[in-house]
Amino acid sequence: MPHSTPSETQSALPVLIAACVSGFLFQFDLTALSAALPDIASSFSAQVSDQSWVISVYSLALIFALPIAGPIADRYGKRRLFLIGTLLFAISSAMCALAGSFASLLAWRVLQGIAGAVLTTSGAALVAAAYFGARRIWAFGILGTVVGASMVAGPPLGALIAATFGWQWVFWINLPICLALMLLARRIAADQAAQIERPPLDWAGPAALAICVGSLALLMLEGHEPSAPAAIPTAWVLSTCFAALALFIVIERRHVAPAFDFTLFGSPRFVAMCLVPIAGSMGYWALLVHLPQMARGPMALSPTATGLLLTALTLPMFLLPTFGAKLATKLPSHWFFAGGLAIVGSADLLLALAAIDLSAPWARWFVIGALLIGGAGCALFNAQITAAAVSAVPPDRAATASAICVTMRQIGFAFGIALMGALLQRGASLAYSTAFTVVAVCTLGLAAIAFALLKHSE
Repeated sequence: MPHSTPSETQSALPVLIAACVSGFLFQFDLTALSAALPDIASSFSAQVSDQSWVISVYSLALIFALPIAGPIADRYGKRRLFLIGTLLFAISSAMCALAGSFASLLAWRVLQGIAGAVLTTSGAALVAAAYFGARRIWAFGILGTVVGASMVAGPPLGALIAATFGWQWVFWINLPICLALMLLARRIAADQAAQIERPPLDWAGPAALAICVGSLALLMLEGHEPSAPAAIPTAWVLSTCFAALALFIVIERRHVAPAFDFTLFGSPRFVAMCLVPIAGSMGYWALLVHLPQMARGPMALSPTATGLLLTALTLPMFLLPTFGAKLATKLPSHWFFAGGLAIVGSADLLLALAAIDLSAPWARWFVIGALLIGGAGCALFNAQITAAAVSAVPPDRAATASAICVTMRQIGFAFGIALMGALLQRGASLAYSTAFTVVAVCTLGLAAIAFALLKHSE
């Protein structure tokens, strides 16, 4: 640990522990729940295709809440917002576990997503305020390691919990953790809310963007069904999507402190660093939602084996970020980021090849190998995205650039889930192979564009 005085260590250590626990909880809730999605769909007699909404609505809530959580923490106090986020996360987790219908589960997942955004943003802000210089780098390194560990532990533990106690316990387990977090947060010194006058918060812009992405996801997942004209008015949903997009653009152009500063997109490098998280989410993160149903369906794996299979996708995220950080200093950015995306896209193509015959004896090992390769590709560049995006803009716009970059990750996640879900709902014999192929083409195409933009900017 970098040199520090005993008093500094004593005062800052509760902050780091709280941030690590909240970061573990935030990521664990995603990866553990992914392994339990088939059980949730079965419990509510929901369509297999509907299970993707359990993750999608969470992601849409993040798209709305992430850009405004930081400014709220600055205005009203990071510790106060951390406590509020923890309480909301506990309440929403309990209500998810008690949900009596699939629709009510989705509604409480929205609140849980908002709480998760508040929790993770305020936790990181507390760490940034408690540590300085080399110690801040060390602290965020510890935080990243813990979050990586949660990704590895999430799938097998989530599958085991769901198979042993029921999927509701994936939510119930959050309550004692949240209680411990609230007790720990009481040991953190209260920070003073900013007293300077600030411009009004941009609530409407992120809300319009979330509606736009949500409408598009709804259209992709439901609009092509034979019953869609009666259940899903396609024309209205499409109109809502375009209207929300137009409203988002108008709001962001007129707001005095927009969450999405369009002037930043004048930098080709920043545009590229917005495309990279979109591509990474489509080619890597979206697999977390659809792999469980493939494993429990065509591959005929048990819940426990499904959780272990997902570990092949997440394990590299724990092992390789340090190597990726070193590699980032040796390679030009266009080769580093586009190369990592190319590995992810190639792994998706390998999955498409394996999905041609998932009952074959070799298919399981082929899938495991493809997941390890895809996870390795994303692990190399994932942690470097935000830093590269921030470096592409003026220093006084760093926070805005960071928020945009994180939101782009969620947009890619939601779009990737919807795209794969729409292709899988067609029910063709090669549905999984087709879905992985399309996702691979999108990932590789965005990688090529990012390569050209980054090379041009250098």
